[in-house]
Amino acid sequence: MIRFRRTSPDVRLEMTPLIDVIFLLLTFFIFSLVLLVRADVLDIKLPSINTGDKPSGTNITIVLDNQGSLFFEGEPIELEALAEAIRARREVAVDAALLIAADREGASGRLIELVAYLSREGLGDFSLIGVQPPPAPAE
Repeated sequence: MIRFRRTSPDVRLEMTPLIDVIFLLLTFFIFSLVLLVRADVLDIKLPSINTGDKPSGTNITIVLDNQGSLFFEGEPIELEALAEAIRARREVAVDAALLIAADREGASGRLIELVAYLSREGLGDFSLIGVQPPPAPAE
C-alpha cells in the first residue's frame, strides 16, 4: 500500500490586507462626509416648495442667508468670487448640480442679484432648494 504525505502548508488567514481594506473604506467615508455640505446645517429657513425633484448625485451648494451673506459649500464667499469657485469645483465634479438655498426671510433682491450674476457668468443651470410643505389636514 502506497502512502502519500501532505506537503501543503496549513491554511492561514492573513489579517494585514483585510485591515488595509478597512482603513481604505474608513478613509473614503470620512472624506465623503467632509465634502458633504447640506443646506439645513446652516441656520436658514427654507421656503416650502410643492413641486420638484430631490437632488441626486454630486451637488454644489450656494446658500443665501437672511442677512444677504453668501456661502459656497459652507464657507463664506463674496459674489464676485463665486463664478470662479463654481468653475473650479466643476473641474473636480463635472456632472455636479448647482443648488441654491435661500432663506425665506431674506431679501428677495439679493436672490435676484445672485441669479442675474450666475446667468451673466454662463452658470444659469441651477436649481432652488426648498422644503416640502406639511400635508393638508384631512377634513
